[in-house]
Amino acid sequence: IQQKGITFIRCGLAKQDRQNHRNSKIVVPAFIDNKKLDPVTCLLQYLERTKKFRSSLDKDQQGKLFLSTCEPHKPVTSQTISKWIVQVIKLAYPDSSLKNIKAHSTRAIGPSWALYKGASINSILEAADWSSESTFGKFYLRDLSVDVLDNV
Repeated sequence: IQQKGITFIRCGLAKQDRQNHRNSKIVVPAFIDNKKLDPVTCLLQYLERTKKFRSSLDKDQQGKLFLSTCEPHKPVTSQTISKWIVQVIKLAYPDSSLKNIKAHSTRAIGPSWALYKGASINSILEAADWSSESTFGKFYLRDLSVDVLDNV
């Protein structure tokens, strides 16, 4: 955690990892002008509020960020995080075509929105850690309805 943002370093291999390209960093910038939306402030508060639960974790669990909201407050699985993301998207866009979103399609939604909103293809490829434009076009580019794009 730095003043300018948060840097996450993945542990283990990801689907897109290949030789000489592993454990890429994920950088989330701080929102200095809006502390209510600032990820640095939120993360520090979250870590403070979950400190008592973290002290009772096994040594191999202590590096996990997200904990269950239910006792015994152990680290959650990637499937749980996936469900949380889908729930938030459905809550944010209840009247759109995203009401039928599935966990597997979430990796495609952000980059597709970014492209339709004017982001460069290079910035999308870098953010998603894709090596080629054809990967994005073939597997991830989605045709999003106008009502969804207008609300982003």
